[in-house]
Amino acid sequence: MRKLLFVLLTITGLLFSQETEEKKKKNSYFIDNFLKYSTFYFSVGLDSPFAPAQTFKVDTDANTFEETTQEIESSYNLTFGVRKLARFKYQVKKNNFYDGSENELSEKALLGAVSGWEYQAKYSKIRAFGEEFVDSENWIRYLGDKFVVKGAYVNLGREDLEFGQIDIRWRKSVGSKWNFTVGTNFRAHPAYGQNPFGDWINQGNVWWDLAYHYGYDDELYEIGDGIFDYLWYGPDGQIIAETDGEFYEYIYGDLIHTYNEEVIDALGYQWESSVALGVDFYHYTKSNWVHGWVTVMPYSYGLTDYSFTYEPDDIDLDVGLIAGMKVNKHFGLFGEARYLSYFGIDSYSLKAGLNYTFF
Repeated sequence: MRKLLFVLLTITGLLFSQETEEKKKKNSYFIDNFLKYSTFYFSVGLDSPFAPAQTFKVDTDANTFEETTQEIESSYNLTFGVRKLARFKYQVKKNNFYDGSENELSEKALLGAVSGWEYQAKYSKIRAFGEEFVDSENWIRYLGDKFVVKGAYVNLGREDLEFGQIDIRWRKSVGSKWNFTVGTNFRAHPAYGQNPFGDWINQGNVWWDLAYHYGYDDELYEIGDGIFDYLWYGPDGQIIAETDGEFYEYIYGDLIHTYNEEVIDALGYQWESSVALGVDFYHYTKSNWVHGWVTVMPYSYGLTDYSFTYEPDDIDLDVGLIAGMKVNKHFGLFGEARYLSYFGIDSYSLKAGLNYTFF
């Protein structure tokens, strides 16, 4: 019995030890490859509002006027995120802390500065110039010697561009500066290219039916001398416009936008697959550097009923360029540019400048 108990305890100890070692390895891999060098950040920013030009509404019959200047609320930026991202040699950490305002163009490139796992998850709730929107950029990448895999979800509220994608490519390095990639890209996105309101009108509907659908109502009245127009009432029964023209200008456009969004949201996300070809170039010295990339998707195939319809000559592009030069110890030039064209929607940025140090 003692021998049997000793054998059982020995086997249990060995199994437990092996399981513990496996857990330690798994935990060690996760810590070393995912958590190490990562940073979580949160920030809140508040700015005074933009001061709009004064506007007035004039009543020529009563010889009166009233100010109609739209009040704009203060601007804010609420951001939180987590990131693990190695810097290229031309980059310098600008602040002691991450605050969410960082927008390094190199983060958009398919290939990173180091091999292994990198990621970024950033969510920003923004109000600017009286408009509220969300900016969110989230991605995770594994860069190997022969391949690269990158998954991303991007929601650019300013450009009204939203998509998720999985990029799987074979990688071929040529020398120390050039990288060529080829593979497949799968993308999910809202039903871009649709025109629900146009389709609704083409079905024989009249424009005011859309207003009735959202709870608005109108009433014919005589302005004077046999001239008639319509008073418009909001869903709460209050007068919101005294003419059709006023209703068109201030209310109806928002109803069209709301209707289009509701119909497109009901269609759900659409999927398509694309052939992805890429070229990356990276050169760095202490006096000059160039980092550029091009991704071309020359052919895409829709996988769902409302995937984006491409014209024969349409292609999707992602092009980026970062360059800098130190002419001497006092004078330097720099420039950055990016152009993204997905689903017929263009997003671009350009920045250039110079630095001069006196001493």
